[in-house]
Amino acid sequence: MAQLNQLKPYYNTIVVIPVGPGSCTDFIADTINSFIYYNQLTYRIILADDSHQGIGTAIASYYPGVEVIPTRKPMGGWAGLYITLALAFRHAIENYRFSVLLKLDTDALVIGSNPQQEILQHLTLNPLIGIAGQYPLDYHGKPWNIKWPQQRILNGTRTWKFFRRPIANWQLIKLYRQALKNGYLTGESVFGGAYFMSEALLIKLFNSGLLPNYSFLSLNLGEDHIFSLLAKSLGFDLENLSSNGLPFGCAWKGLPVSPEKLLQDKKKIIHSVRFWNDLNEAEIRTYFKNRRDLNSQFNIPDF
Repeated sequence: MAQLNQLKPYYNTIVVIPVGPGSCTDFIADTINSFIYYNQLTYRIILADDSHQGIGTAIASYYPGVEVIPTRKPMGGWAGLYITLALAFRHAIENYRFSVLLKLDTDALVIGSNPQQEILQHLTLNPLIGIAGQYPLDYHGKPWNIKWPQQRILNGTRTWKFFRRPIANWQLIKLYRQALKNGYLTGESVFGGAYFMSEALLIKLFNSGLLPNYSFLSLNLGEDHIFSLLAKSLGFDLENLSSNGLPFGCAWKGLPVSPEKLLQDKKKIIHSVRFWNDLNEAEIRTYFKNRRDLNSQFNIPDF
């Protein structure tokens, strides 16, 4: 079991943003700016850079203190994103102490004050929360469709398709069985566009050799499916931070409702700002940036 040095600087929140080859530097900067504007606690920002185009370094040059953790070779999406993020998560727990880690995709945005407030309150009541966000329902209260990851997990653990990826699937079987004992619903996950992770979970993942496990690169699963299954296998809970006035307002493609409705519903972390009806990403970002600028100009407190 690896040991972590406890004499490390403390930050309330570590923010990890994965950067891919198609990422827009202006949009990444806007996402960073949105967090900085609404956050009032100590933080550290890490760019998990899989672009191999120097995008992370270019962004960090404008933000003193922002760190870049590049991949040695392109990892890509899905399980590859698990590897990219795991390297950044590993760097965070090897170098810092923190209360929570916030993963933000480049098309996620912070739109409300102190977005970590609710997860800190929930962790006080339940220290076994591992991952929290848009879960288990979508914005409109309907259960996420988990058939796709469910089928792939079952294929790799209970059918002849095990032999397509025997090394990865053998390790998956052991973790899957343990997750089931801990109440895991096959295929369930906290939505991956934005979510919080606890330091306790990340330390457990590190000590279990799961930050990263490179054999998982061959799994036909998304990073949110993998991390959620791993969390349950280690005895941690997945937490709802999306309903009844809680801060997450996320959908897979585009915004779940209009920008105005998200503010009306007092959401703090949203995904995806790529579009809403006829609005494109630049227009949506401008809408929320104008709100930040207006509040700064007239010193208007935000919710």
